[in-house]
Amino acid sequence: MSDRNDGVSLDSPLPAVAQVIRHLSRLVPGKMDRNAFFQILSRQLRALFHYDRFCIYLYDSERELLNLFTTADGTVVEFFSNTRIVKNTVAGLAIASRKPVVINDLSAQDFGDAQLPLATVGLNATIALPLILNREVIGTLHVSFVRQPEHVVEILNFLLELSPMLTTFLYAVLVEERAANARTAREQPGAEDGTGNVVLENRLLETRDMAGVMSVARKAAQLQIPVLITGETGTGKSMLARWLHRHSPRRAANFVKVNCPSLAPTLFESEMFGYAKGAFTGAHAKRIGRIEMAQKGTLFLDEIGELSPDMQSKLLQVMEESSFERVGEAVPVGVDIRVLSATNIDLPQALARGLLRRDLFYRLAAVILSMPPLRQRKNDIPLLVNYFTTQFSRQCELRPPRLSKAVLNELYCHDWPGNLRELRNVITKILLHSLDAPVTADFVRETLHEWDWTHAGNEPESVLPPAARAGETGGGNPWPEQPAKSENAVTLVSLEENERRHIAQALRLTGGRLSGPRGAAALLGIPRSTLQHRMCKLGLRPL
Repeated sequence: MSDRNDGVSLDSPLPAVAQVIRHLSRLVPGKMDRNAFFQILSRQLRALFHYDRFCIYLYDSERELLNLFTTADGTVVEFFSNTRIVKNTVAGLAIASRKPVVINDLSAQDFGDAQLPLATVGLNATIALPLILNREVIGTLHVSFVRQPEHVVEILNFLLELSPMLTTFLYAVLVEERAANARTAREQPGAEDGTGNVVLENRLLETRDMAGVMSVARKAAQLQIPVLITGETGTGKSMLARWLHRHSPRRAANFVKVNCPSLAPTLFESEMFGYAKGAFTGAHAKRIGRIEMAQKGTLFLDEIGELSPDMQSKLLQVMEESSFERVGEAVPVGVDIRVLSATNIDLPQALARGLLRRDLFYRLAAVILSMPPLRQRKNDIPLLVNYFTTQFSRQCELRPPRLSKAVLNELYCHDWPGNLRELRNVITKILLHSLDAPVTADFVRETLHEWDWTHAGNEPESVLPPAARAGETGGGNPWPEQPAKSENAVTLVSLEENERRHIAQALRLTGGRLSGPRGAAALLGIPRSTLQHRMCKLGLRPL
């Protein structure tokens, strides 16, 4: 054979293997990474024999997935995703048999759609070897050719001799990579809170589209005054609240979030103030409430507009007196907390209708920060797409999918009525789709408009249909009309009664289902939590 490297030939595989291992051994412990390892390996293989494409896949046995180790060397196969399902692949054959697979004519093999991309770029022959460590397949090695080389047997024998040592080096690279990731996670400020959003907050909240909001937020963070954050659902109000806490003098103490719509009126005091032992049946031990948990720290009241007036009154008393009493005790407990709150309701309308007490509003809203919707933050969309793609891929231990310019343009041009939550949902679907098919602009477009009909509005301060909320009489009634008692009768129905009728009608039309695309919440255009709160307030029960 004429393929040589420093006098080494594949006719004698052991010297060739020793030469490759000698070059790989130059990788410095502590600085080993995928790209360096793969570049050295591919350079050595090319010096020994010609190939048209070389790649390594890592095998996830639990999920039956193949993750591309790093970018392949040689011919680019656009339709191969970085993560693939094992079924109907050459790698799957090598993994199942635990033996090398040699195919000299891919077009004559039946592997389903998964194998077609190789043939479309002119690759007709391939060799695949399982990489086995401690009797477990951890990956596969692939070399592909336009035409099967005449010395394919020598290449195969060389790769068989190389694979055990190569697998050991590969495993060492992966172990070092995981250790480095763990160190980064431990050293990252705020990583211990488990939110995983510290990097996103620091980058996303410093963008040009957020400059006005953050200019005020930086000043407010250093003070002890309450802050009310407003904005549509999914705009990142909770994220901004965490940012304010981390950049405040109280950052070392607890950040306690309270989801106000989930608080039942009968349990409000127990949840917020805690209770003493023996306060009621089942109170076998003292329990600390949410307010006391936030002592010296920050209490974040999410969706404050969903609290009933009675609960608002009790909360106002705590803020006025800086103390509270646990249920079952008559001893005041002093409290030193900073209160942050958030809401998606229309504040002027809520104040006018008495849904939010004015005295509580004045205590909560020393500073008001309004989060702009995602459609007004177009410059943030590429950053967010990259962040969510990377985050989800890392959580699932997958290689991030390649997104074309056409796909990115679809994401950029969308209005995002669901804001960050909708974007996160779409990116998750893109990641799932990429496991067995390329991500196309058509797929993204279809995904983006799948739930258009549910976006009846982004301000669920009322469950009344839009016409009823605005007091309009034109445009048609979205619900079946109630029969009049007589032609001359005039019936005045209160707003509360009208709301009760609409909810009851929605429950009947949906068979009592609250959530889901065909549930009453979707029909009314409001979140399920808001519907449940209104039903409780109006004395309605599911059918």
